[in-house]
Amino acid sequence: MKYGYTMNITEKSDVYSYGVVLLEILSGRSAVESQVGDGQHIVEWVKKKMGSFEPAVTILESKLQGLPDQMVQEMLQTLGIAMFCVNSSPAERPTMKEVVALLMEVKSPPEEWGKTSQPLMKQSSNQS
Repeated sequence: MKYGYTMNITEKSDVYSYGVVLLEILSGRSAVESQVGDGQHIVEWVKKKMGSFEPAVTILESKLQGLPDQMVQEMLQTLGIAMFCVNSSPAERPTMKEVVALLMEVKSPPEEWGKTSQPLMKQSSNQS
């Protein structure tokens, strides 16, 4: 979002913005919620939650937390992809083609999981 003000639009800033939209959808929060908490940007809020001792599922909107385990797992995988997109280093962000491949993998059979997304999600969570 901040890139729009500087007119410095790149593929990597588009990927960042896409990651922010995914975080908004999964958490049910706006990118910046001044009426709740300290007006922290959603990326900082999610990083803080992921760095706490709370389970990652608490990041999801409460209505989503009660869905069947398989669906919750898919949303958590999508959360990992979103965090990969909002990496603070543009060079570490995926391309949109990679994002699409990762999202398609989320709906793959469980035996296919982890072939490419697991290392990527681990990278993104360690970057915070």
